[in-house]
Amino acid sequence: MFTDLNMTLTNILAEAEKEKHSGKYLLALEKYKEAQHFVQGQALIEVLFAIADLYSLMDNYHDAMRTYSKILDLDSNLSGAWYGLAYSNELLGGDLDQSLDSYERAIDLDKSYKEAYYYAATIYADRKDFKKAKTYFEKVVDLDPLDFIAYNDLGSLYEEEKDYAKAKTYIEKSLSINQNYYLSHFNLGVVYKALALYDKALEEYKLASQLSDDIYIYLNMSAIYIETKEYTKAVEILSQGIEKNPHHILYYNRACSYRKLGQIDLALKDYRTAKAIDDVVEKWAQKDPDLKDIIKEQK
Repeated sequence: MFTDLNMTLTNILAEAEKEKHSGKYLLALEKYKEAQHFVQGQALIEVLFAIADLYSLMDNYHDAMRTYSKILDLDSNLSGAWYGLAYSNELLGGDLDQSLDSYERAIDLDKSYKEAYYYAATIYADRKDFKKAKTYFEKVVDLDPLDFIAYNDLGSLYEEEKDYAKAKTYIEKSLSINQNYYLSHFNLGVVYKALALYDKALEEYKLASQLSDDIYIYLNMSAIYIETKEYTKAVEILSQGIEKNPHHILYYNRACSYRKLGQIDLALKDYRTAKAIDDVVEKWAQKDPDLKDIIKEQK
């Protein structure tokens, strides 16, 4: 009898894995749920982890959280379940205090849990607790010296603190590991801009633009041209951005650049396009010295 049960369980789990690897998550889920009836203890926990993972793959974070909670009811000393609970809650836009507490529980149970350190650090950074955030990002790179994202994030924190020398060191370290990480090129551009090294800043932004369509790359480049009163170049770079990503902010800023060039018709055209995409720009224009006069005249 026990042999038959073991064979049944083995077959069910094999079918579940097969369906999962084929991308048939609902069928895999059915199989794993069936397997629950044949297991207990550690084996049940492993099946529940598989179920939680499937829910995450299906972007069903509510049920993923419920499953991680079931796991913790069985054993509250499982760092992976605390991490899963925290991450699922964060993806649902839940209470960040709850996520942070769960990340910390995962770290307490496993001092080498790199992912828990990283996501806890991002919450601390968002809350401007830079000391704690830096401590945790540093722990990430201690655990994984090739984590170029964490090096970049460390550099970004130092940039916010206006410690540009350290910011540059960490961001360059990120790029030494991965030259194709656009955000490090972007952040290095931010550092160079803060140091008034405009040519170097533009060089980094251009490298970033080859790797990403992020609108802020084009906004930051145009800001340099506007600061140096090169409005035609500002228009050109914003046009390149619009070609890749027709965002209302890019249209709005190009309208401002056209206004500075005295090209009122083109400024109004871009303003109207921006407003059609998102009418929030009307509030911006009413207070913007570049546009408020022509908007008033239009009315």
